[in-house]
Amino acid sequence: MDSNCEILEPQVLYFKAVPIRVESAQRLDPRREVYRLNLETRQDLQGLPSVVVVKTMKEDCHDEYQQEIENYERLRSLQGSVIPTFFGQCTFNDGPAIIISEVVGTTLRDIAYGHLQISSDELRYKLEIAMESIHCLGAEYLDQRLENFILCETGEIMIVDMEQVDFPLDLEVFKESVNYGGVGSLLYLFNDKKERVHQLCVWTNLPSRWPARPMFEEGEDGLRSG
Repeated sequence: MDSNCEILEPQVLYFKAVPIRVESAQRLDPRREVYRLNLETRQDLQGLPSVVVVKTMKEDCHDEYQQEIENYERLRSLQGSVIPTFFGQCTFNDGPAIIISEVVGTTLRDIAYGHLQISSDELRYKLEIAMESIHCLGAEYLDQRLENFILCETGEIMIVDMEQVDFPLDLEVFKESVNYGGVGSLLYLFNDKKERVHQLCVWTNLPSRWPARPMFEEGEDGLRSG
């Protein structure tokens, strides 16, 4: 978890029209309204775990918000194994939001920054399993960014952010599909970022593995040391 992310004051989450006290809230991404909530345990949590992730609806994005809910429902059999568990809708920060389970692990983006070691062959194998699982339910996952793929403590890859999922009527076989092509694209992005980080470490005499990603920033011309 990024130590630079915003910490919010304790708030209240409304789920099933019931107020649930939030012990602490951390914004996970400065670019998106996504929060990790620690719920107070001395209350009726309405079936929720004590730690959840809440994603609020972006302004003027009602259709995308509803589409993400529908995508979670259509991929229900993958919840908790390939995608987060969808608990339902709520109100948070005075706006509509969805509640999903926390995925514990490391994004492929952070792994590329040197936070874990994994071979390309092993990563390809794990990505193919996750993407083929999506494919078997008639879906194409289109938001193929490194930060949307998480290597979990179990060793499996989980996919987050279900806004951009399509269910084409003429889905191709897996080896000819968008999903399979996405595996190759992700590996290219992963290896490219990993190589650029390595080169920057060589140029600046920094260690090849370091504790905090903010040491590096991304500009229009690529990575640079912070």
